[in-house]
Amino acid sequence: MKSILLASASVIAFAGAAAAEVSFGGSATLGYNDDINNGIYWEGDLSVSLSQELDNGLTAAASFGLNITADDLTGDTVTSEDFAISLTSESAGLHFGVVDTATQRLWSAPDGMAADVFAEEGDWGDAQLRGDITYGGVDASISYGVAAGELVGLQVAATATFGNFNLGAAYQDADSNAAAGAVSGTDSFGVSLGTSFSGADVTLAYVDNGDDTSIGIGASYPVGPVTVGAYYAVNDPSDDAWGLTADYASGPLTVSAFYDVVGTDGVFGVEGSYDVGNNITALFGVIDNGDAYYVAANVDMGGGASLLVSYAQDDNDPANDAIGDPEYLHGITAEVGLSF
Repeated sequence: MKSILLASASVIAFAGAAAAEVSFGGSATLGYNDDINNGIYWEGDLSVSLSQELDNGLTAAASFGLNITADDLTGDTVTSEDFAISLTSESAGLHFGVVDTATQRLWSAPDGMAADVFAEEGDWGDAQLRGDITYGGVDASISYGVAAGELVGLQVAATATFGNFNLGAAYQDADSNAAAGAVSGTDSFGVSLGTSFSGADVTLAYVDNGDDTSIGIGASYPVGPVTVGAYYAVNDPSDDAWGLTADYASGPLTVSAFYDVVGTDGVFGVEGSYDVGNNITALFGVIDNGDAYYVAANVDMGGGASLLVSYAQDDNDPANDAIGDPEYLHGITAEVGLSF
């Protein structure tokens, strides 16, 4: 990413005034896929970040992306995405645009909790308006969705640290629930308590969304190069859920495995990578109880350039364009990526 410092004549006229920082970045992709895209595909994007330190100690910032081309070289209208603007200080901030909701920023609970359906950015409205404040060990946020110029979907979330304990709380009003797919006309709220002891991290949480209530506990513990995790959630009236995870990292090899059960239905997956050397990384995965799998090789050519070759299959969804955590296309893919 290249940066340009722009100082206008009016800014220079005032001693000590900070210059605006304008940063440009971009990416370009050219690839071939024999299934989903049925041939050659390409994409080019430009990202822009703007920042200015104001005289009163605040920092004004904005960012957005421009989709220059995608499988079309005929000069169609450029589209934009991910617009965000903010005004921040060391202890507070105001954010608007494609930004996290209050619960996305601060709420965390164990997996498997059916009632944990707090809405996220994009669930409703064209944008988010969020305010943050940190004071005396308490970090809090309030957010609204913005739809057709109106504020909808209130969320409030906060975390506080007391010694070795972390307390979290979240609230979402009925409008947000309806947009997120929960029961309309009811509020959601949740509380959580987390702590660490003897190397283990443990979290206990309760959530009620008017349709489901959930009590969940999750824990993780490192054992040498392996970190093991487990969770259990009691859901009413939905089925209870539990799961196990194991993450291994040592030298060139990393492997992550999971097993999740909801009621009597279980699903497992294993994904990993191996640093072969010479800037080559091999990746592999078997997920959805073996119904989906992939193998791939990624070559870092330096300077932001990379070459990807992958083979991915999903027996249940041949149109899947996001197989595994790397989100590979179904079929055989060869792709060159450039980042600037």
